[in-house]
Amino acid sequence: MYVGQEVYRGIPVNHYRSCQDWSELNANFLIDFYFSAVEFEQSVGFPELNVQVPVATVIKGYIDLSAKIGRSVSIENTYEYFEFRPFVERKSDLYVQPDGVYCHNQTFKGEMPPIPKSFTFTEEILLNDKQMAKTTKVYYSYDLKTIRYDTLATGNYRQNAPLKVIHDFNSGIGYVIDEFLGNCSINPLNNEQDSISLADSAGLALTIKDPNQFFFIDDSYFYAGQRLERGITCDVFVSKRTDLKALSDKQSDYWVFEIYFMAIGQVMESSESEHPGAPIAIKITSSDAKTKYIINIYNFDPIEPSIKTFDVSQCYKNKEKAEFAISFDYPQDIDKVSFKKIFEKYVEKKFYEPMLSALSFYNLSPLRIIPPGIKASNNGFVIYTGLTNYAPPINHFRRLIGVKIDLQHAVNKIESSSPENCAYQCLKDTAYNTNFYRCLSFDLCLNTDIVSKSATFTCSFYNSSFSTDPSLIIENGTLCDHYSKNVITFDSVGKEDAFRVIEDAVLKGLFNIDYETNGLFISFKANDIYPATLDASPDSTGKPPQGSSSFFQKFRLVNESFDLNLERIKENNSIQFRQRKGVSIDECSRLCSKELAFRCDVLTFEPILKECKWSSISIDFFSNLDGNSYVAKKDGFFLYLRDIISLFTEFPFTTATRGDLIELIVQNKEECAYECTEEKSFKCKSFNLCDNPRDEKFKYRCLLSDKHIHVDEKNPDLIYSPTCKHFTRESIDDFKLVAGYQLNVNPQATYSNTSVERCASVCSYMEAFVCRSFDYMVNTNDCWLFKENVKDNIHTNVELVLNKNSNHYSREYLTENGMNLEVDALRKINKKYQTGTLALVSIISLIMGSILSMIIVWYAVRMIKKRKDLPVMSYSNPNSQS
Repeated sequence: MYVGQEVYRGIPVNHYRSCQDWSELNANFLIDFYFSAVEFEQSVGFPELNVQVPVATVIKGYIDLSAKIGRSVSIENTYEYFEFRPFVERKSDLYVQPDGVYCHNQTFKGEMPPIPKSFTFTEEILLNDKQMAKTTKVYYSYDLKTIRYDTLATGNYRQNAPLKVIHDFNSGIGYVIDEFLGNCSINPLNNEQDSISLADSAGLALTIKDPNQFFFIDDSYFYAGQRLERGITCDVFVSKRTDLKALSDKQSDYWVFEIYFMAIGQVMESSESEHPGAPIAIKITSSDAKTKYIINIYNFDPIEPSIKTFDVSQCYKNKEKAEFAISFDYPQDIDKVSFKKIFEKYVEKKFYEPMLSALSFYNLSPLRIIPPGIKASNNGFVIYTGLTNYAPPINHFRRLIGVKIDLQHAVNKIESSSPENCAYQCLKDTAYNTNFYRCLSFDLCLNTDIVSKSATFTCSFYNSSFSTDPSLIIENGTLCDHYSKNVITFDSVGKEDAFRVIEDAVLKGLFNIDYETNGLFISFKANDIYPATLDASPDSTGKPPQGSSSFFQKFRLVNESFDLNLERIKENNSIQFRQRKGVSIDECSRLCSKELAFRCDVLTFEPILKECKWSSISIDFFSNLDGNSYVAKKDGFFLYLRDIISLFTEFPFTTATRGDLIELIVQNKEECAYECTEEKSFKCKSFNLCDNPRDEKFKYRCLLSDKHIHVDEKNPDLIYSPTCKHFTRESIDDFKLVAGYQLNVNPQATYSNTSVERCASVCSYMEAFVCRSFDYMVNTNDCWLFKENVKDNIHTNVELVLNKNSNHYSREYLTENGMNLEVDALRKINKKYQTGTLALVSIISLIMGSILSMIIVWYAVRMIKKRKDLPVMSYSNPNSQS
């Protein structure tokens, strides 16, 4: 019955009372019910439902227990209700499986929050079976393929020393840096918790785990409801898995994985940007529930870590770095004050984009870029940065000890004293990494049949590895150590070559840092780059320093008082030249060696003003300086020519099987190269250099050939030879330069962003059509290939037209006693001898009769032999369409 309205716990309530007799208990009770009044709104109530909720129930009475204890027992119980809800929540903890339990036959997947591609967080790992805990700061970037861990050392190293561990999956290298002492160790990456083996790689080739894999996420999870974790309401997803070998040595039938995500509607206070659904914890429980690992995740932040976060430049010494500075002008309406206040931090952050864009051709790890430092002045700002060399070659390989290898798969072999040398040979940019094959792995086998004081090994190189060909292992193979690359790609470009690419981008005006926001676009353009090259000041004798770069070593000093005669050179449109001041002798030799528009064999250098000139004049013009009009005596200038051996590309342990015309006995490769360039009976294009064990002084057999070997093709005429080396000249030597002209017909094919040497090589070995010439666009580095040639008579209406941005290269086919002739000279001789003299002799012979004609021919032949200006002629055109 209704009693009336009262106040209970400060709540206006409606009071109801009931008298009840419970015969099954032999009991009688007076029960008071208290329900909230209609006008009362609870703070946790649901006024939109307009319902009364129970507030309390009070029960008073007695139970007759005389049959058991001989008396009655009074009862007085009060039941109070708080946060009463008039419905059942689906995500209530009352209806989810307990922590560490996996329910079979689950069907509801739910929607798991996405993991961003980059993030940072702090993790606390609790291992109950080992009674230990470990805290680590984690920086993850999937785009940079890099992960960093900040933790404390354990084990034999300095206890609790602060360590920075960086895993670079671009190059397969791991770095461990002692942040207190600055020590650094470099190691190959192994199967770590953050890596995954590529398919069909036998666990050898690694790559970074993607964000889902990093948090053990796959498609096997089911939604398990909401739970409260560390005071945070979380959505929980659960899975049953068997892949915990990398984390635990415990045996379990399966492991229950539980991932806790912050429920939608909550935001991590530590994050600068809202990221609902941040991971909060990962719990891993064994099937018997005796082993449990908990990974608590704190301060999860989806912000992309800066490349500076992964700085490893301290792991490389001075000689292992190429440091330089890039200068910029301020755009209009920007001065030093506004730059430092608004743009400096942005420029520092975005500096990596043009660096990586310029180096995009190479598989260069972003970690090789030394973090920039900016110094602003009134006229502009300078960014100080640099590039490190790649890590020691042996660290790019993972080792398998005592593997039985099928050596018949080896593509190349060398004798070596250490695995480090084999690793270097496998990675270096020479014949081992040309298109003949790309070295992906090698074996190191001990030589047991050689008696020596120190152990020697045979390195066998392969263009495959267990990543691509697991059949390399056979049961009855030779027992060796196998080394396979950590990653499929490798940033093998050296620091000097990488720097030249950056320098080229700056000098071409392609190195820009763009700022764009709210419709405002500003571009900071680099105007110069300052390489760390050798000082070019002269020594006490007035001579320039000898230089130390690999480019300078390709040149030899010819004369100390000669300079290029630019006035004479400008008169000849078939010769090009460049000049620059303020560079070192090393830089001057590099400019000549890396010239894109033409083949450079000669340079001059003046050490006081640091003036450099380089030209396309052929090296053959400098056999007699006194009679050479393209050079002039000039004190203080030093004339250098490209060293003869540098004109050839070397193929070690290789010989060409066709084309040997002359055999000589020489002392060294330089002498053989000299004989090839000086050969008069034919145009020598390559030579084989083989051991000559019968002579201690003349140790080599030199075999000259008129055939080219194309370094970019798999040439069947090249075979492996342990006692020979093959040297071949570049294809550009077969072409005649006409500077400032282009052909007046449409090209058959075009190539972009290439060098003139590469263009010549493509033309020489073009299979789609017969390539007879090409134009090279100096301003764009484009190459146009033609089937026409102004030196051939098989095409009409073909001529050269002026274009200052183009150089024309025409193949040379016309020969006189094996030597190239100019077209004009040939036409003059043809007219004088073949079409004039022979025709006149024929007419006279017909008139005078057979006897007189025989006398005249006999006399004419005698006269021809005496005339030096009437040599024996021949015409050859290997690309003729007839």
